[in-house]
Order: sequence, then structure tokens, then C-alpha cells
Amino acid sequence: MPVETFPNIDTTNSNASNAPHARALREGAEAARTGAAIHACPYRSPALRTSWVKGYAQAQQQSFDF
Repeated sequence: MPVETFPNIDTTNSNASNAPHARALREGAEAARTGAAIHACPYRSPALRTSWVKGYAQAQQQSFDF
């Protein structure tokens, strides 16, 4: 059974569009799915880079569907 790894963003909340770490997580996961190298991280900020790498690593995890 697939597990939702990213929180659902409430579209009625105006602050939801200003979530840079959630965006970095999604971008990192998308980069991992497309096969980009981990050193292709576009962020210079250590905090955002960590979020990007976390999303990348989560997408790289193997899932065992028994």
C-alpha cells in the first residue's frame, strides 16, 4: 500500500503557497523520479538544501508491495 510522504496543502489557507520547505521536498522527489543526480540541487541555503535532499532520499527509497 503506498504511503503519502508529503502533507496535503490546504488551498484555502493563504500561507500554504508560501511554504518553501514543502516546495523543496516536492522538487527533490521529482528530481529523484526523473533520474537527476543528487548534486543537481538548485538551493544554496543549507536549510532548503536539506529539505531538497530529504525529498530526494524519500523518493529513492524502495517500496515493497507484498
